[in-house]
Amino acid sequence: MEKEQRHRKPSDEMQRAAYEYNEKKYKYDAFISYRHVEPDQSVAKQVHHMIETFKPPKEFYEDGKKPTFRVFRDREELAARDLGASIEEALETSRYLIVICSKRTPLSDWCQKEIETFKSLHGDERIIPVLIEGEPDESFPQALKELKRGDNESLQDILAADIRPDEILQSDFSGYENLQNNNISKLKELTKKSLNILKTEKYRIMATILGCSFGDLKQRDKERKNKLILTVSSLAGTVFLIFGLFMAIAYQKAEIARQEAVQSNTAILLKTAKDFLREGDYIKAVLVAKEAMNPIKKDMKYYDSLKAEEFSIFNNTIYHSGASTLTNISTKNKFTFMAISEDEKYVAYGLNNNDTAIASVQNGEVIKRFTGHTQQVKFADFSKDGKYLASSSFDNTCIIYDIESGKEVAKLEIEGVPMLTKFSKDNTKLYYATILNSDTCFYVYDTATWQKQGGFVINGQVQYADIKSDGSEVLVTLADNTEDQLTRRSLKDGNIIDTIPRTKGINLEQNEFDKPYKAASYSADGKNIILLTEGEIMKISLEDKTEIFRQDMYITPNDTKVLTESENGEKIAIKSSTQVYILDGNSGEVTDEIYFPELNMKYFAYNYNTNTVVGFGENGNYSVWKDKIIVENNLSYGGGVPIEFFYLKDGSKILTNSHESQTIKIIDLKSRILAEPIYARIMANSDNFSHMLLFDGSGFVFSDDDGKTSKKINPDEPTTYGIMSNPKYNRISNDGRYYAYIGMTKDALSDAKPVLKLYDVQNDVNNQVFINTTSSPFVFSNDSKQILLLDSVDGLKIYDTQNLELIKNYSDIKYESGVIKLLINSQILVVNRFSGIASVYNLDTDEHITDIPGEVVNIQNVDGEIKLRGIQNNTAFYWSSKDGLSTHEMDEACAQTALSFNDINLYNENTDILMMIRNNETDRKCYVVDFSTGRLKMTLSPAVKDYNVNGHISPDGKQIAIDQNYYVNYDKDSAKSTYYIVSTVYKLLNEDEISNEIDGIIAGRKLSDEEKVQIGIIAK
Repeated sequence: MEKEQRHRKPSDEMQRAAYEYNEKKYKYDAFISYRHVEPDQSVAKQVHHMIETFKPPKEFYEDGKKPTFRVFRDREELAARDLGASIEEALETSRYLIVICSKRTPLSDWCQKEIETFKSLHGDERIIPVLIEGEPDESFPQALKELKRGDNESLQDILAADIRPDEILQSDFSGYENLQNNNISKLKELTKKSLNILKTEKYRIMATILGCSFGDLKQRDKERKNKLILTVSSLAGTVFLIFGLFMAIAYQKAEIARQEAVQSNTAILLKTAKDFLREGDYIKAVLVAKEAMNPIKKDMKYYDSLKAEEFSIFNNTIYHSGASTLTNISTKNKFTFMAISEDEKYVAYGLNNNDTAIASVQNGEVIKRFTGHTQQVKFADFSKDGKYLASSSFDNTCIIYDIESGKEVAKLEIEGVPMLTKFSKDNTKLYYATILNSDTCFYVYDTATWQKQGGFVINGQVQYADIKSDGSEVLVTLADNTEDQLTRRSLKDGNIIDTIPRTKGINLEQNEFDKPYKAASYSADGKNIILLTEGEIMKISLEDKTEIFRQDMYITPNDTKVLTESENGEKIAIKSSTQVYILDGNSGEVTDEIYFPELNMKYFAYNYNTNTVVGFGENGNYSVWKDKIIVENNLSYGGGVPIEFFYLKDGSKILTNSHESQTIKIIDLKSRILAEPIYARIMANSDNFSHMLLFDGSGFVFSDDDGKTSKKINPDEPTTYGIMSNPKYNRISNDGRYYAYIGMTKDALSDAKPVLKLYDVQNDVNNQVFINTTSSPFVFSNDSKQILLLDSVDGLKIYDTQNLELIKNYSDIKYESGVIKLLINSQILVVNRFSGIASVYNLDTDEHITDIPGEVVNIQNVDGEIKLRGIQNNTAFYWSSKDGLSTHEMDEACAQTALSFNDINLYNENTDILMMIRNNETDRKCYVVDFSTGRLKMTLSPAVKDYNVNGHISPDGKQIAIDQNYYVNYDKDSAKSTYYIVSTVYKLLNEDEISNEIDGIIAGRKLSDEEKVQIGIIAK
């Protein structure tokens, strides 16, 4: 009997709790107070959902009905001093107040007022603090700290739920505010961990709300779930035994439910993959997408849409103009520098607090991880034969690892902060330098025995040091401007071989002074030295000390890493202020002057093999110059300004290292799908895309092979018109014979009149006809024999293209502006109006057929049935004279760029491809969409801002082109401007080709278990 009483006791307590809970009704069971920052608002949202979906013990049911839990969570964080009436009412009618506490919560006057108001209405007993960051004394608002508690109770005792992951409890945790500004992926990872802890801690919150014990509530919920499983299992067994047929149906339903769950999970992971795309980690995006699609079979309900999502991610990874972040390597180390193996296949770096790692340069996969240090790693270096890795740390040690086995070969105890770790070219020596008590210490170690072979100490700070390629000496530049500021020293013992005298300069007071050196280095062949002051660059022979060349070059005082030399010594690239100069390595003559507008360049990298310069600005953006042309302008780097760069010799990639974001990025500079660019602006296309009108900076050219070749034409207009003109007012006939455009007569400005000009390319003849306004839209008929112009005064006019004689006038068809689309036989006319309405006419019957909201991009007439394709905002539509209107949504990514009146939409009927070019003032984007499905194939980002971007689709639909770059270089000496205009051409790949390209990009890499845990694919 005693055992039975003990068994019943929790139920009795639960019954009492239920009675007290139901005794007084509240509008809301809880009011959630929180900061509208991450992860606070994600936690608040999950707590809200958890309460409203919680299933309480049966004792809380009334009349057999489950209680409905309601929560008030204010979606906005207002700046007002006083709470609004709705907030006060919600606080008054809430049973409990839940406060989400982080280090930023005490900074919110709003949260403070909500707590104070609730306390004044309900007292101190009904407040539930949920801790997500920090300790109670630093994360509780003052009003929480002042809650009444027992004599022996601390703030920790009033804490209801603690959902802090272990990492947040570490002393070196930087705080959620820092992560929100600098490391979103880490913030998301920790938020997931907190929400996972909440799955257990929710019982503490609900136990407080229901007035029962945490242990009892958790046990009862577990019993409920077990009972449900047993009930379902028992029922399923009975049904199986008695009703085999029905069991088969049940199995089918269960399988459908399973497939629905699998597909839902895949959709969530594909969204995660798109998040990686936005962060610039294309390889990880592809890997997550592939992982997401693994369980998806072709017979599943949503296979087609999910497969389209996957290929959208693949397309975004493949289709970029020529420079794009391929993947990110997180170092979690704010001091580390990187090293590249001799074969350029691997990159080494410090990882986390005390590890060293090696990753693949091709795909960013972490291949090896080495332990042994007790503090952060600063430098690493590969031996030239790829056998050893040297790793130097702030713990006063340099560890040598055998790369293949991962074992520690030697551990060198060297005092001081490491400043250099480098193997000699012949692998026989390891050079090492440290700073110790303001002195600079140099060491040389024998790699056969790892014993010290030489070394010396320089009293004072060294500004720059360069070791000669044969390892015999070092060129040392001191920070102090003294007589011995620049010396050549023996690496063995530090003895001075030579002191390089400073050059003389004249200051503002016209007094002579000694110019200090900023840097000095050996030339590539080791026969000369290259010297740098703030005002000049010099090359001096080591053999006879003669000056090979001297070039004036202003160097910003605080600039570092301003010079790089090609391996053969033929080229020198040097940064002067915000420009880069390419010098002849033998004569010092400037061969190229590079300026990136709007970049405010801080660092640069130069590849002499491809003659390419990549400039990085203070804002993190970067631009690419190649062979006298800026081929990429102001691209987004994606957080954290890099301070270290390594350019692969073949020019395919550049590795950048940012201490600020603690990330190494692999930037892909070699697009896999680019065709030869068109060095011109795309002015117009014929309606069938067979011909292009281009402007190359000096004049107009015609092309009938998608821009591969072209020929000059001579329309009656100045060449500068090619930059100012709007593509909407330029047209080419389908046969390529005629070019029409709107212009003005050549009279005096006051007498000039608008005209429609027609240029006969075949006969080199110009013709024109007077019109009423320069904003009159026009179009050629499909057979090129007529030109139709919509006049705002006289209506629609049809002219003969041979002589511009008026054939017919439709005075009733009259709009101020619009774009005309014609059917092949010229019977059906569509006027796309600026008001957003497409008006459809039958010119044979003079009938106004209908008005459709949106813009029509294609017209067909099949067996007397008119079929139209078009778009309205982010919706694609079909209209048929028989079936009417049907619509489907396009990819939501297409709606991220604002629409404008200057947008251009191109449609290719053969491949069902739609090119939507956004030409708003702040952002230029091109979305290439599969029209029938609405799925995004690729997103392009033209850099052109000086004129409206235009595009082109090849007739077979296998290539597209788009205006990409434009800038003007003004030569002061000749007083002439040179136009640099580039349109980029892309090959459109089929699914098999895309899959092959993707396989080449990821190069066998797969997600590690650690990555899968971080993403949430598997549990820890």
